[in-house]
Amino acid sequence: MPYRRLFLFLEGDDDERFFRAVLFPLLRKRYEDIFPVQMSQLRKKKIADWLRSIEGMGVDYLYVRDLDRYPCVTAAKDALREAHPRLAPERIQIVKAEIESWYCAGIGLGTLADLEIATCLETEGITKEKLEALIPGGRANRIPTLVEILEGYDLEAAARRNASLRYFLTKHLGS
Repeated sequence: MPYRRLFLFLEGDDDERFFRAVLFPLLRKRYEDIFPVQMSQLRKKKIADWLRSIEGMGVDYLYVRDLDRYPCVTAAKDALREAHPRLAPERIQIVKAEIESWYCAGIGLGTLADLEIATCLETEGITKEKLEALIPGGRANRIPTLVEILEGYDLEAAARRNASLRYFLTKHLGS
């Protein structure tokens, strides 16, 4: 089997933390090397340079971003492709609404099960601000809470509770 590498374009620290803890173990079944690239720290030209290099190497990549202000996935993908014409549509993954929704979808049993969000069956509307409003202590406790969620993450429950995560797992991991 040939050596396989994946470049993973992610928005920031929270996205990378989630992917490393939850999805890297699954991605490692397909890829020997996974290289995260945080887009929030790159200019448009630098992203274009990365995409050109990746294309030249003939390796895989995924470009993962939040839905944010766009009304639908198609609009978000179209805006991305307008900004980065080299992006292949099948290599773009839109997270509804934000990566915090994927975190919340997998809240398992344990101390965080008491959070109101833990009982939500539909988590796609969760944003950073909504999550912070549910965390005792708010923004100051956000990162420790995210880390705690990842420590007890329930991927099966998460896939049931979040359609965009379920789509990612099906499309990119065949799960």
